Amino acid sequence: MSGKFKDSGIARAFRHRDFAIFSAAAWVSNVGNWIMRIGIGWLTWDLTHSGAWLGGIALIQAMPTVFLTPVAGALADRYNRILILQISQASCFVFAVAITGIILMDLVNIYVLAGYSLLHGIAANMGIPARITIGPNLVPKEDISAAVAVSSILFGSATFIGPAAAGILIAWIGIGFTFAANAVAFLTMVICLSMITLARTENRSSGSSILMDIAEGVRYVGRHGGIFPILFMIIMAALLTRPLNELLPGFADAVFGRGAEGLATLMSAFGVGGMVGSLWLAGRNQVKGTTNLVLFGSAGVGIMTSLFASTDDFYVAVGCIVALGLVASISSNGAQILIHNAVEGSMRARVMSLYSFNYRAAPAVGAMAMGSASSIMGFQMPVALGALLFLGAWYWVFLRRAKLRGALEGESDGGD
Repeated sequence: MSGKFKDSGIARAFRHRDFAIFSAAAWVSNVGNWIMRIGIGWLTWDLTHSGAWLGGIALIQAMPTVFLTPVAGALADRYNRILILQISQASCFVFAVAITGIILMDLVNIYVLAGYSLLHGIAANMGIPARITIGPNLVPKEDISAAVAVSSILFGSATFIGPAAAGILIAWIGIGFTFAANAVAFLTMVICLSMITLARTENRSSGSSILMDIAEGVRYVGRHGGIFPILFMIIMAALLTRPLNELLPGFADAVFGRGAEGLATLMSAFGVGGMVGSLWLAGRNQVKGTTNLVLFGSAGVGIMTSLFASTDDFYVAVGCIVALGLVASISSNGAQILIHNAVEGSMRARVMSLYSFNYRAAPAVGAMAMGSASSIMGFQMPVALGALLFLGAWYWVFLRRAKLRGALEGESDGGD
């Protein structure tokens, strides 16, 4: 058994010192980020009791993604990705300290929270393409799929631990300490980034403008027979099913009557499922067959989201969201493995900047629409309709599965 583990993708990835350091720091940062996300969601609900404001705050956080992440991707393909992420995380640390002080002095209102969400969104989004692409560049090319899968395991465990910790902090200590914990996480990442060196440098000097580099990345994705369809499906899932995560404070309180503890339970259940899916994907450690996993996992996302939105029973909902976390992890992280495998190294950050729209921008747009609709038809109906619409987009991609396998699972040089 121990011999099998030593040969597994997890063990192979952690043999690399710099990857291990970065992964530990990223895990702490992700836990802090989830604590903050629960804190923002619950504070928004506590201040307004409005589904529209839940969606609105999520949209404010995500607006910088639309305008800045493509620029950040072009910069990360040109310049030092570690330095870019350090500046991003240091800025987030300063903003987290400031909002912690404002909350502890009882000066916070929804407009102050909206301002913090915007500033944090700007700083965090400038570092996203660098953050996504640093991990694969800390290991040899043959271990890239293992590194991506291991990163997803750590993200999944953070999705479980972060909300649980947030629930404890909110209930026992106070909402302000969710932001203080996040500040500590940002500082940890800044320090650890100074301790690592990239195994491969993919930066490419360019004589063209940043806008031309962005356009080149968009054209590259549009022409790629595998990356475009899989990216389209993942972003549609984020737009039409992921808003559920942003609206969970409303579900926890208004639908299930469980308050902050119910919210932490639901988010933790999602994280448990995500961690199981990520562990399985990392242990698998191969690209072949991943396209089918992503397609069927994505179908599961639509089905489980619809089932969650259709029940009034809290325990049935918990079971649905565990399953949702599992299939969402397989589909989203599997898609990331496929894209990293197929993309040219010099285009990696620009392509992954487009992939990152599924993290905040697309879910926030969907959450704004569904949150506004919730004031008319409740939380359940908009989420269920979104899931059904996504299954239509999924079917369009599913019909192209043979072409997808050839374009995404073939061996790529990954750049130099």
